[in-house]
Amino acid sequence: MGILHVHAAATAHELQDIHLITEALEWFTESEWDVDMTTSYHGPKVALLTTQIKKNKKIVAFLEKLQPHHPTILAELDKRMDENNVIHLRFSLESVIGQKVELIQSDITGPLIKVRIKLAVYPGQKVESIATGIFG
Repeated sequence: MGILHVHAAATAHELQDIHLITEALEWFTESEWDVDMTTSYHGPKVALLTTQIKKNKKIVAFLEKLQPHHPTILAELDKRMDENNVIHLRFSLESVIGQKVELIQSDITGPLIKVRIKLAVYPGQKVESIATGIFG
């Protein structure tokens, strides 16, 4: 497969419909999301939403939703990958609520979903060839 796990995170404010957002996120990743309610620095309550996908079947289903963005991810691999072979992606939370997947750039503000994809790279393997095998 080439992917060890996928981690995703989002936030929602108490004025938003957290149940609706959680349903949309579960549609997006096809996994359950943990909801941790906390208080923000300025006072209002905030829901910290996280999930981790480890099973290959669920990872494949998640990657199928990213299919239209595979060429963009490969083209921007140098900008999106860190030294630990983790690909960092951001998706619009509002588009996911409408069951559309919209990859956004890091300089765009607004509600978003941060996704980290940890690639399995072993000695003698090139990270570019693994990424091409996944997103190519």
